[in-house]
Amino acid sequence: MIGSVLLFVVLPAALFIALLVVYIRLKPPTIAEFPTFSVSLSRVGREDSYIIYRNGEKRLEFYSGSAVGKQALLRASREISEEDIHTALPNLALGLAKLGFRQYSICKEGKPEMIASGQCKTER
Repeated sequence: MIGSVLLFVVLPAALFIALLVVYIRLKPPTIAEFPTFSVSLSRVGREDSYIIYRNGEKRLEFYSGSAVGKQALLRASREISEEDIHTALPNLALGLAKLGFRQYSICKEGKPEMIASGQCKTER
């Protein structure tokens, strides 16, 4: 009796809890918060996602497509100035690293040339 309870109740429950813990630990984060800024990954549907950088009143939004893998290919809208992008770049790269990206490339909407690209660093 006790053996069948262990086999059919306790063992499946323990296995379910173990799989849930593994899933939570392996799922990449969607927000990287720091004392002065944050970088978040916002998914819209199956194919579209956005990287949003916030620093006080400043909010920069980058289209990132499916954002799969370790490389972030970001497209800035025409309204975002290149100066704002270059100012936010060190913090943005730090946030992207915390979100699990290893490399980034940024271009402006409608322009094929890259504004910036590099490695995502985990330290300042």
